[in-house]
Amino acid sequence: MSVNQNPFVDLYVTENISSDTFVKVFSTTLLEEADTLALYQPGNVMLVGLQGSGKTALLNLLKPDVFIAYRAAQVKWPLPDHCAKFISAGINLSKSGALAFGQRAIEPEKGSDELRYALFFGDFLNYWLVDDLLQSIEILYNTKVEGVSDFLGIDAHSYKLDALARELAGKKCWSSALKNVGSYGDLRQALEDRITAYRDYLNYNSDELPVEIRSSKSDIGEPISVTVDVLRQLQIIPVDLPVLIRIDQFEDLLGLEESSTKPLKVGYRAVVYKLLGTRDSRVSYRVGARPYAIQQDLRMLGTNSALEERRNFFTVDIDRILRRTEHSRGIFPRFVEDVFQRRLIAANYAISGHKKTLLSFVFGSKGSPEERAKNYVKVPGEGVVQLEDDWPKSTVDFLLDLSKTDPLSAKLGEAWLRQQIHRFKKKAIDITEKPWDSVARRWWRKERIDHALLQIAASRRQRMIWSGDSDILSLSGGNIFIFLSICQFIWAEHLRSGVSPSSDLPQILSPVLQDLGIQQASEYWYRKLRADPNGGDDRYRFINVLAFELRAKMRDDKRMSYPGANGFSLSDSDLGSDPNIDIFLDLCAAYGALTVSRHTPKTVSRGESKKWYLFPILSPYFQLPVAHTKEPLYSNLVQVLGWVAKAKIIFRTSPEKNSHSLSPIGLNDPVQMTLFPPSLKDVR
Repeated sequence: MSVNQNPFVDLYVTENISSDTFVKVFSTTLLEEADTLALYQPGNVMLVGLQGSGKTALLNLLKPDVFIAYRAAQVKWPLPDHCAKFISAGINLSKSGALAFGQRAIEPEKGSDELRYALFFGDFLNYWLVDDLLQSIEILYNTKVEGVSDFLGIDAHSYKLDALARELAGKKCWSSALKNVGSYGDLRQALEDRITAYRDYLNYNSDELPVEIRSSKSDIGEPISVTVDVLRQLQIIPVDLPVLIRIDQFEDLLGLEESSTKPLKVGYRAVVYKLLGTRDSRVSYRVGARPYAIQQDLRMLGTNSALEERRNFFTVDIDRILRRTEHSRGIFPRFVEDVFQRRLIAANYAISGHKKTLLSFVFGSKGSPEERAKNYVKVPGEGVVQLEDDWPKSTVDFLLDLSKTDPLSAKLGEAWLRQQIHRFKKKAIDITEKPWDSVARRWWRKERIDHALLQIAASRRQRMIWSGDSDILSLSGGNIFIFLSICQFIWAEHLRSGVSPSSDLPQILSPVLQDLGIQQASEYWYRKLRADPNGGDDRYRFINVLAFELRAKMRDDKRMSYPGANGFSLSDSDLGSDPNIDIFLDLCAAYGALTVSRHTPKTVSRGESKKWYLFPILSPYFQLPVAHTKEPLYSNLVQVLGWVAKAKIIFRTSPEKNSHSLSPIGLNDPVQMTLFPPSLKDVR
């Protein structure tokens, strides 16, 4: 069988495929983490992660169709026994029509306010989720796959479903909306009619929202809990079978709030917060959200009370789970290898018989630092070291000769010499034994390799090259979507190179070809910063200015005194003195423009601080090292405000921590920002 396709052409494959295919491509690696398993056990969960971190795939595992597909394929259900049984319903806010609430105003009665808009939205959610729960029960009970309903303990005979309908019809939570329901068919039809009426009105297919809806709005969450109660009372589902409700694409409610046709602050997110805040043991909610969509105070609808983590909900942070720590590589390499393998199998590549990991087999390892340095220097020795007129001739000759055979060592030698001269104030220093290459200086050397490569490439007007399995992993930044996009671009370059169709797994070992794909992926993710309507253009300009400043500092630091200057640090006191900067940087991290972590500076007087780096995939575009070595640049508020000013960003005054509208307002400046910083034009 010949194969000539890109296995990574569909980056969102786990969101758009059939349940049968999901079984083949879903990676179970994340399920090895105890925190992740909270999704499949009772209790409210906020599932948080950047775009492409795997939230939707984990939530899709809750769907009844997926459970049936595992049974049908005779593939072991990937969840352990203590959380293997549940029934689930859910809503994808971007696909359900819920966002249509931003298309048309629901004219309220006289004297009402924005709270009424949120109540209509909550009513829509109630009906959708109850309808989906009943549909899930039908799917699981009526499937032809053997043993599904017995395993879960579902008994949905028609007489029980009719009894369910009659019992629900009399419950007060519906405000008489189901008064005409006499059978299960009537119940399903009433639920669907309610949802259709909302959609027709919001899409301008009807002139008015029916009076019956206006007079029978339900309290968010109550119909869902009451339905679960009756399902258990009638023994349609077991009393101890957890009911888990999925709410995915929560971040889209942020856009819904800001695009409302009415000049009102409608708290659509607060509706979902109220679901979590009731702490109703009958139902457990799972909310999939990107970090920026979570308000600081988590205030619930109609009250000043706010959600409390670990009291009202538990957070599963996928980015934290996958993030590499100083002492461990974490599970991301295993996650990547599993996803990589499943994609190749799905594309019909033959993958058996390889002793290396598949990632290493296909992409190889990156060349040694010495090899990369030589690749940047086309003419041996030319322009590698920068020498001073007052240095001894013997020293100059030694470095020049060394640069012809080992440009990396020569560049490190130059930096080491400059440090010694600065420290001891004398020029005559013996360097013939290359002390910077000694075992005693191994950490000094290791910390400055990337810094030296940057300076060598810059001096020769060459672009730094990224390639090999370790670079691909590092640039992915613990995000599976970014990893897949890198593979997509590299594979596209491979196919464009004119390879013949084959089912044999290719080895794409060319550093130049890999770098072409990586550079395209990096530029793609940089462009995506600007695409976000919620301050994306500001972050785009800020990252441009920041990266230019950091690269210039590393390029011009001849002593390589700050090899960690591809990032910067601010003290907590500086951050506390300017909430605008604090919040803006937090949002840069929440939107995936920067990474942030706490650190304790070596300078004790600075106190506790935070440090930021470009999100790794942006590093190739800006030609900055991706490794976090040594201490970052110790910045201050004046310097950061200077970067903000250069990016032409202004802030709202008196920011409130509980509002997402804390993001800066971009200036409509007529001056076009240059695509590349001036210092990078020479390497493009």
